[in-house]
Amino acid sequence: MEGREAAVPQNRKTPRYKAVLFDFDGTLFDTSEGIFESLRYAFACDGKAPPDDAVLRKFVGPPIYESFKTLFGYPDEKIDFMVEKYRERYRESGWRAARVYDGVPALLRTLSAAGVKIATASSKPVAYIEQILREQGLLPLFDYLGGTQFDDRHTSKTDVIKNTMRALGEPAQACVMVGDRLYDIRGAKGAGVPCIAVLYGFGSRAEFEAYGADYIAETPADAEKLLFEETT
Repeated sequence: MEGREAAVPQNRKTPRYKAVLFDFDGTLFDTSEGIFESLRYAFACDGKAPPDDAVLRKFVGPPIYESFKTLFGYPDEKIDFMVEKYRERYRESGWRAARVYDGVPALLRTLSAAGVKIATASSKPVAYIEQILREQGLLPLFDYLGGTQFDDRHTSKTDVIKNTMRALGEPAQACVMVGDRLYDIRGAKGAGVPCIAVLYGFGSRAEFEAYGADYIAETPADAEKLLFEETT
C-alpha cells in the first residue's frame, strides 16, 4: 500500500474517497453480446422467440431471478429452468464476449496508483467477475470482488454494497459507488454512499435523474474527475 500511495504526487491528484465500488456489467465491461446470446439460447430451450434487443438490455442490472420474473413474466416454478439454461450458455461461451470499456483500465490503474481501494459491487456471480477480470489481466488491480453466489435469490444491491464495504474495512463516508442503472443508485442510497452514474453503459440520463444519482459521468475520464481533486 505504501508503494501505491507514493504515486499520488506524480499524479498531482488527491482521491476524494478511500474506496471505489464498481458495478460490473455496463460499468466496467460491455457484456451485452454474451448476455444476449445466453438469453436467446434460454428462450430457445423454452420454445419461445426472444424479445428484441431493446427489451433484453433491461435484463442487465437487477438480480437474475428478478429479471426473469418481473421483466419476462416467468412464474416461480419456471425461473430455475431459465436461469439454468442461461448460465449453461454463459458459462460455455458467453463470458468470453465481455469487452472492457475504453478508458476503464486507465481509470483503475490511476486509482490503484493513488492507494484507493478498488472493488466490484455487482449482482453478477463472483465466479464470472473473477474469470473475466483474470482473462483481461485486470484482476490484480482489485482489492475485493463483491457480487453474488449462484444460488442467491434475495440478495439486494444494498446488501452487496454493504458486504463489500465491510470486507474492505471502510465506512460509508469513505466510499462511493459507480454504476450504470437505477439499481446501483438505489443500492447506494440504501447503503448510505453517493453514486456516480455512467452514461456509457445500459442506463440513461433520464433514469439517473429520476432516481437521484449524485453525479453523472459520460465517460470513464469524466468519472475520474469526480473521484479526484486536483492538487497544486
